[in-house]
Amino acid sequence: MERPVKKKQEIDLIIEDLGFRGKGIAKVDDYLIFVKNGVPGQKVKALIKKAKSSFGEAIILEVLEKSKKEIDAKCSYSPYCGGCKHQKLSYKEQLFYLHKQVQDLYQRLGSFKNFEVAEIIGADIIFNYRNKMEFSFSNHRWLTDDFEKEKPIDFALGLRAPGNFWKSIDLDDCLIAPKESGDIMKIVRNYALANNLTPYDQKKHTGFLRHLVIRKGENTNQVMVNIVTSKNKPELLQPIADILSQNIDNIKSIVNTVATNYSGTTIGDIQNSLYGKNYIEDKLGKLNYRISPASFFQTNTKMAEKLYDLIRKTANPQKDDVVWDLYCGTGSIALYLASAAKEVIGIEIVPDAIENAKQNAQNNGITNVRFFNGNLDKIFRQQPELLDSLPRPDILIIDPPRAGMHPKLLNNILQLNPSKIVYVSCNPSTQVRDLRILVDEGGYNLDSAQPVDMFPHTPHIEVVTGLSKKV
Repeated sequence: MERPVKKKQEIDLIIEDLGFRGKGIAKVDDYLIFVKNGVPGQKVKALIKKAKSSFGEAIILEVLEKSKKEIDAKCSYSPYCGGCKHQKLSYKEQLFYLHKQVQDLYQRLGSFKNFEVAEIIGADIIFNYRNKMEFSFSNHRWLTDDFEKEKPIDFALGLRAPGNFWKSIDLDDCLIAPKESGDIMKIVRNYALANNLTPYDQKKHTGFLRHLVIRKGENTNQVMVNIVTSKNKPELLQPIADILSQNIDNIKSIVNTVATNYSGTTIGDIQNSLYGKNYIEDKLGKLNYRISPASFFQTNTKMAEKLYDLIRKTANPQKDDVVWDLYCGTGSIALYLASAAKEVIGIEIVPDAIENAKQNAQNNGITNVRFFNGNLDKIFRQQPELLDSLPRPDILIIDPPRAGMHPKLLNNILQLNPSKIVYVSCNPSTQVRDLRILVDEGGYNLDSAQPVDMFPHTPHIEVVTGLSKKV
């Protein structure tokens, strides 16, 4: 097909739809163009940035006509920050397009032609819903026109600029982060600037301050502040910890993680306690969880409870069922199902997460769960003696990373041959790829697919899918 547009061309476009990753979709003679920050119904003047054989990419130069669906974004940073891409749509419209995208992925990419995805479960709280936020320091502030021109250009504390790993947008607050975030950021920023604590340069790997991670137990109101640095100098941070603990009553933990590696990770080699305990606690349903700085915990507590209720309903474990929970993290799903099953076995690659899972089981008095550390891409081949010692699963829970499952793991699952599979995914495009194999080669029925909006205003969506063995 001959491309009807060229790179660097300016063109008027009408945004017709919303794509899976949050970009607007326009067409020129059936040629798809993905438009950054496009809202369905807009007419825009756009600049073509890429013109590939099957699709193009463009940015908006000017909005010629606003969409009837368009609303004013509540956050002043939304035009610049890549996080809340859907803030210009009402929440009802956001849910409509998220459901449509999942339905299209199942029917087109997955070739489940006559399969209907259930209506999306929306969030009750659409602002300040995150219980964890990772902010980045940078000595290169992202500059856009004259926006916040009075701020220093060599210091920023906020979120990485879209498509840029070394610049940060300096934020005064974030409307999806814990409510205390704005006050915490202000104290840390002001002290750092007044005392010449240098932000990290991600290119040259110089500077001291790397990340500010804020975590909150939504059901306990406990807040943790984790300041990630490149050097082990906790004495430089102790005054900040003192100010934070004196001014924000519900801060129960302040730690300093020392990350000497060159990646952007917030997980480090050394952890210093600056105030309180080195963990906070939260509840999901009736269960209590201890959350340490490196622990994985569902980022939206209120929606996690709905998600886990859905997983339990879809799995429907009985008292004689053995459940395996692959990619079990800190054991939150496994523990949620334990009371209904004979036994739950969790497997996870991160050793600290397994230790947290065991501790969480002990703290909640749950004795019919076992957790094992292992790489799921290799464990079936490298540790056959472990697997031979375990009872085979009646029900398999799979909650993989965005990339989906490794092909070898898929083959191993087919050999395990559980009666039911519940596949939980934050990336339905890789999910439907894996589901196609389970259905075609494993002899499973695709029973249900239920989207859950864990992250309002973003293009991310969680989908819980149930499969059962054909009889």
